[in-house]
Amino acid sequence: MLRSLCVLCLMACLTSACSGDSPGDEGPDLQADAGPTDGGSTQGDGGVAGACEPFGRFGAPGTTLTLPGPSANGEMYIPDVQARFPSTNWSTLDRLYIPAGNYTLINLGNLPHRQASRPLVITNTGGQVVIRPNPGSSQGYIWAMSGGSNWVLTGRYDADSGTGHADFPGHRCGAYATSRERYGILSDDIFLGDGHMGLGIGGAHSFELEYLEITRAGFAGLRILREKNSDGTVSPLNDIKLHDLYIHDTASEAIYFGSTQGAPTPLGSNLKVYNNRLVRTGTESLQIQNLGDGTEVHHNVFAYGAIDWRAAFANYQDNNSQAQVRGGTIRFHHNVFVGGAGALLNFFAQPETGDVPLNVEFTDNYFADTLSLGIWFGGTVGAGARFNWERNAFRGLEFGYQGVYPTATDPGVVLSKAGTITAPITLKENRWEGSRRFISGLTGGSGTVGSVTATGNVNGAVTALTFVDTGLPAGTTTRQLERWTDKATLAPGSPEMTYAAGALVMHDGQLYRARVQNTNKPPPANSAQWEHLPVPVDDLRTAPGTEWAQRGVGLLDVAP
Repeated sequence: MLRSLCVLCLMACLTSACSGDSPGDEGPDLQADAGPTDGGSTQGDGGVAGACEPFGRFGAPGTTLTLPGPSANGEMYIPDVQARFPSTNWSTLDRLYIPAGNYTLINLGNLPHRQASRPLVITNTGGQVVIRPNPGSSQGYIWAMSGGSNWVLTGRYDADSGTGHADFPGHRCGAYATSRERYGILSDDIFLGDGHMGLGIGGAHSFELEYLEITRAGFAGLRILREKNSDGTVSPLNDIKLHDLYIHDTASEAIYFGSTQGAPTPLGSNLKVYNNRLVRTGTESLQIQNLGDGTEVHHNVFAYGAIDWRAAFANYQDNNSQAQVRGGTIRFHHNVFVGGAGALLNFFAQPETGDVPLNVEFTDNYFADTLSLGIWFGGTVGAGARFNWERNAFRGLEFGYQGVYPTATDPGVVLSKAGTITAPITLKENRWEGSRRFISGLTGGSGTVGSVTATGNVNGAVTALTFVDTGLPAGTTTRQLERWTDKATLAPGSPEMTYAAGALVMHDGQLYRARVQNTNKPPPANSAQWEHLPVPVDDLRTAPGTEWAQRGVGLLDVAP
C-alpha cells in the first residue's frame, strides 16, 4: 500500500553535513595515466546477462583519485567530496576509488555533475569494500550518497576498465550460485535499525548502480528519492539505471524508488531497471513510483516477496511488488514476479498536473504464487491514457489471506481495478490457471466490459517457471518459505506462531527447517527444534531449454 516513510535521519545526512567522525588526514592518491578516455559505456541496456561479459565497458581510466580508507572507527565521512579534494578536476576525473576494507559507515556527498558522454565511475580498489555496522551500534544510517549526475557506482570486475577486483566478480560469467558475498561492494546492515537503508541516495539524478550486493537492511535495501526544493517545487529523478543488483533478505523492500508523499513529487522519467535479483524481502520486492516517460522494467526476478507478511511493520504491506505511474510510455516486460501474500503487483495510475498522457504496457511477464490477487489496479485516470496487458501468465493464485486477515474473502478474479480507472484497457493473449475469472464482468477470455477489451486470453494450465538453482530443499514451494516470527502481530490478538515439522523459515538471513512442531522457539537458540540449512544460492536464471527461457522471460544466460 502507498504510505509515508519517515527516514529523517538518513535524509538529513543526504542533504547536509550530518554529524559523524571524520576519517584521518591521510592524503588521497591522485594519478594521471597515459591519456584521458571519454569514459563512455560500451554496453547498452541489454535484457540478458552474458555468459562472460567482455572487459572494457568503461574504457581505460585516465585520471584517478583514491579516497582515504576507513578511519580508526571504520567510517568514511566525506559529505562534500569536492570541497575535501579541491585540487581535483571533477569534470574530467575518470575513476573515484574506494579502498578495500571494512567500513561501519560511508557518507559520500556533493558528487559532481558530469557530461553523459563522460561519467564518473566510482568503484572499489584493492579488494572488497564491506559496509557493516558494529553490533549494537546506535548510528542512524550506514551508507549515504548524494548529489551530482552522470556517475556510476559499480563493483564490477573489469580489468580493462580498472574497476572492481578479480577476487570479487559477483555473478560475472554467469556465476550466480557462488556470487553471495563476492561482489566488489557489499552492504550488510545486520538488521541493525528498523529505519536503516542498505544504501540511501538523495539529491542526484542520471546515475547508474550495478554489481552491488545489499543484504539484511533494517528497512529498504536501496532507497532513492529527491526532496522538495525550498520553494516547494521538485526536481526530477530522471535517467537512472539500476541493473545487475543482488538485494536479498531485507526487512522491508529491496528497492524503494520515488516518493509516496502528496503532489508534487519528483518525476522518474527514463528509469531503467533490469537484470536484478530482488529476493526474500519482508514486504515488497520492488516499490517504484512517480514513473514517467521512457521507464522500462525488464528481465528481473522479484522472488519470495512479503515473507514477513504475518508480522510486517503495518497492515497490508505484503504484495510482491508495487508500482505507480504518472505519464508517458512505460513498459514492464519479461519479468518474474514470484511469491507474495496480497497482490503480486499493486499497481496505481496517478498523473499529476502537467504530466503527458499514459501509455503503459505489461508484456511477457510471469506472475505466480500468492494468497490473494494477481493484480490490483488503482488510482484515477481516464480518457487519453492507455493500458495494455499482453502475453502475461498467472498461476498459483490460491486464496489464503484469511490466515492473517480473517474478514478477507477470495477476490474471484486475477485482475481487479478501481472504478476510478476509466481509461481504455486491452487484455490480449494472457493465460491464467484456476477457477477465477480474469476480470470482473467477463466469464471467458474475450469480450468487452466497460473500458476493458479482452481478446484471445486463455484459462488453462500454465507451466511453472523453474530456476537453475534456488538452493532451497528439493520440492520447496514458493509460499512455503516465510520469515520466522514468534507472533503473527498483524492477526487479531497477535497469536503465537506454531510451525509444523518441515516448515522453512528465514531468521537473520539464515535458513532453517523445523525438525518438529514448535512454538516460540527462535531457531538459532533451539537446534533440537530447528535444523540450520545452507543459505540459498539464488541462481535465479530461468532454467535453460524451458518454455520460459525460449520466451526470454527472467534472467537469462547467453553465449558471449
